[in-house]
Amino acid sequence: MKTIDFNEILRLIQTSQPVLCIDVREAYRQASMDAGGWKIPYNEIARHADLLLPFRDCLTVVCCLRPSGSQRTTIAAGALRKLGFSDVRELKNGLYQGWIQKVGRKAKLPVAAQRVPI
Repeated sequence: MKTIDFNEILRLIQTSQPVLCIDVREAYRQASMDAGGWKIPYNEIARHADLLLPFRDCLTVVCCLRPSGSQRTTIAAGALRKLGFSDVRELKNGLYQGWIQKVGRKAKLPVAAQRVPI
């Protein structure tokens, strides 16, 4: 799966490119650390199709705590592709190392067309 790093996400946001980030960890894990984005567990993607479908043309980033190659992100990406999402990537180095340690806890992962204050 293709990856994307925090610099590229920030660059896209600053140029008003819509980016949809989805934290695909289980709900109890999402509650332990909020890095922003939508909170949709990997095994519930299809159940939330109505919410997601309007954004299928956006760059979509699936996020997990693990640095890369998470089963959660792989399953979520597959479900999104079945819904017609064509550009799905994984957050490089995961939520903690790849986002929070790089941009801080106050800057949250974006939801489509949302700006992130830096």
